[in-house]
Amino acid sequence: MRTETSNPVVVPLPGLANGMPRFEGAVAVYRTPAERLSDRGGGWIQDEAVRIARRDLGLEVLCVAQMLVLAGRRQEALDRLDQALLAAQEAKDAELQFLVQAARLPVLEVLAPGAVVEVLLRDMVDGAERIDYLGTLATEARNGMRPRSGPRLAAVAQAEVRDRVGKMRTPAVAAAGNGNPIVTIRTLGTFMVTVAGKPLVSGRKLPHKPLALLQALIALGGSHVSASLLVDALWPDADGGCGRRAFDVALLRLRRLLKVDHAIVVSGGKVSLDRSLCRVDIWDFERLVEEIEQVLPVAGVECLLVEADNLMSLYGGCFLGAEEDRSWVVPARDRLAAKFARAITLCSRALIAAGAVEQAERLYRRGLELDNLSEPLYRGLIECSLGQGHKAEALNAYRRCRELLSIVLNTRPSEETEALHRRILAAD
Repeated sequence: MRTETSNPVVVPLPGLANGMPRFEGAVAVYRTPAERLSDRGGGWIQDEAVRIARRDLGLEVLCVAQMLVLAGRRQEALDRLDQALLAAQEAKDAELQFLVQAARLPVLEVLAPGAVVEVLLRDMVDGAERIDYLGTLATEARNGMRPRSGPRLAAVAQAEVRDRVGKMRTPAVAAAGNGNPIVTIRTLGTFMVTVAGKPLVSGRKLPHKPLALLQALIALGGSHVSASLLVDALWPDADGGCGRRAFDVALLRLRRLLKVDHAIVVSGGKVSLDRSLCRVDIWDFERLVEEIEQVLPVAGVECLLVEADNLMSLYGGCFLGAEEDRSWVVPARDRLAAKFARAITLCSRALIAAGAVEQAERLYRRGLELDNLSEPLYRGLIECSLGQGHKAEALNAYRRCRELLSIVLNTRPSEETEALHRRILAAD
């Protein structure tokens, strides 16, 4: 396998240095006229044209800087790269910022090796995460590929992902950046609200409509949900004015119930839960699913099992538990169940690839204990059993899937599941 040095040697091209003034002049000719607007105080700062102009300027200066590197004029190149970085920051273009930093890295490795480079590498890892590139870098390093952003950055990215895997967070602290929320809401498997650590209590019976409003708000995303959408969901038969008045009353009662007025924010006809005051288990769950997808390329068996345990702890069952299948509940319930099945399947397949087939089978079974109507989990269990030569267990899994779908949902298994059934019957 071809190896690369951490400090690649750039051979100066003598003829290129003489042609640099002409090159810079030619690039400037094609500079967009809108660039003039990007000068501080010289144009409409909020205009989209300004942002585009700053990005174009950053690309232009980056191009010049790379030519200066080829010409052996590294210090001048570094000065230009600093200009390009400023333009990219003003354009709020995360991808361009990463490209500029990637160009600065080999130059600084020659001109200022040491602490400066280490700081830059950390910044680049953060930048790679912002543009969803961190996992790719780690995979390149793990697979011995030739990384486009340099071997040293790829190695640091891989170490960062491994470090995150090694510091698996328990569900109790999974909501990073959520501070110390006053209101905690559990919706997976059951519905429970605690305020300042105490379960919500209001006389003998909790008011139905205010809590239904809270549930619908969470089901519809929890942030910037149209008030009219909530009215239609909870008061579908009410006239416009009556529905809005009912919504206002329910919102007032809900705020009194939570004893935190600012926990629910209404602005411009949109309703949101304040994430600094509220914590919802769905948010933790979805964040954990994203984390699982990121760490899979470098996770070992132990880390996969820890992640799976965290996932099981968070996903206590279907959204709102035994609540009736109201129109606004079903889409959220189906979406979260699909994410759960996908995360379990990803972990199980990674375990199988690592040779931990029995752990993968147990994981599928644990997943089905929480969602016994998930066809993807049944298919995973069937494939896992077939892979170990356990034909009877695979057949039992199929029969249980078929029976539950028929009894609970009055439907039949999908063609994909039926194809697996035919594989079971054809197996020796």
